Amino acid sequence: MKAIKFLQVISPLLVLLLAYGCDHKLAGVKKDLSTGLVTTYKDIELAKALLVMNDEVLNHADIPIGEKFIVINDDVSGLVTKNGKVKVGCYLKIADKSGKILLEEKDLFAGNDEFLPKDARMLQCTVTTGEPMKWEENYNVLVSFWDKQGKGRIDNSVTIRMIDIP
Repeated sequence: MKAIKFLQVISPLLVLLLAYGCDHKLAGVKKDLSTGLVTTYKDIELAKALLVMNDEVLNHADIPIGEKFIVINDDVSGLVTKNGKVKVGCYLKIADKSGKILLEEKDLFAGNDEFLPKDARMLQCTVTTGEPMKWEENYNVLVSFWDKQGKGRIDNSVTIRMIDIP
């Protein structure tokens, strides 16, 4: 009799816990083993993240000093649309191996952050290398995109090595 009474009390609580557990937020991690690019995302989804330089997808993280490369998040979905537009921010930080910040841009899209949803399916940030970077040194690059109308976020981090032009 006590067992039945216990089940009558606990059953609604279990249902509430299961319902709460099913209302999970979209989140995950993707890692490109060839470049070391690690992408974490929450409340936004993407098909893939990659590094591109000179119109070629990279399979390494060696970047010639003075070259540009692009961090790309492809087939992005889940951005909140308001009045037919999405609003996205883009943060960029480059630090040396000791943690000294060489470059930090809080929002590269500031003032130009509103897009049609179809134009925000690929989020990308161009990273330029050069002074004060040194040849054969490693640098940590963090590129973050966030939904200014929602809670979604994508963080891309990679350690690049500066090389001489091959």
